[in-house]
Amino acid sequence: FACHRFAGLGGGVGPDLTTSSSRFSFRDLVENIVEPSKVISDQYGSEQVLLADNSTLIGRTYVENGKLVVVYDPRNPDEKAVVELSTVKQRQPYPVSFMPTGLLNALNPSEVLDLLAYIQSAGDPKHAAFKPKP
Repeated sequence: FACHRFAGLGGGVGPDLTTSSSRFSFRDLVENIVEPSKVISDQYGSEQVLLADNSTLIGRTYVENGKLVVVYDPRNPDEKAVVELSTVKQRQPYPVSFMPTGLLNALNPSEVLDLLAYIQSAGDPKHAAFKPKP
């Protein structure tokens, strides 16, 4: 809930997961959780910014009042750098997702299956994803 919205609740750092089952196959859903940096949406990606002094900034970027704003952690938008556009030598997509790897490591197999069923069902406890297989 800190990063994703689900059924109207949660944060906006990552995509809303409520309709994930209609947008992704089960395989893609699992892959996105296990390997979050494999495919990063333009909406949620970050950039690596090289400055004239050869220092580097990494984060979500936007231009405001003729300056480049780099937010280091989208959960803490006050943690940012603001630089003159004239000092920017290069901007390129950063290949590492804000979503950390290993999120499932803290769960046991039953909890992983419950989480996946919850996402697939859009939170509907009567959904077929919750029914035990014979």
